[in-house]
Amino acid sequence: MKKRSRSYYRHQRNRAIKHKLNILTNVWSLDPEEDNAHSWIAHPGKLSKAKLNCSCDLCKYEKNYNIVKPHIKAKLDQMEKEINDFLSE
Repeated sequence: MKKRSRSYYRHQRNRAIKHKLNILTNVWSLDPEEDNAHSWIAHPGKLSKAKLNCSCDLCKYEKNYNIVKPHIKAKLDQMEKEINDFLSE
């Protein structure tokens, strides 16, 4: 196990908070000056463990357009090949 200092964990936490604040302001259009009543804006430290689930077409492209992910498609192709090999014997 790597020994990491407090500053490393502090940096990672602040990085995650900054990323999620960016999502709140640019994607969800929450304005920090106007929406001070929202708990995430008033206390941004809560964002370190918050889950910002988004179901827009950009974030869930494969799900919304029924596209199979590449690793699942590879497994399905391998299973189909095994079935064909079994039936051809």
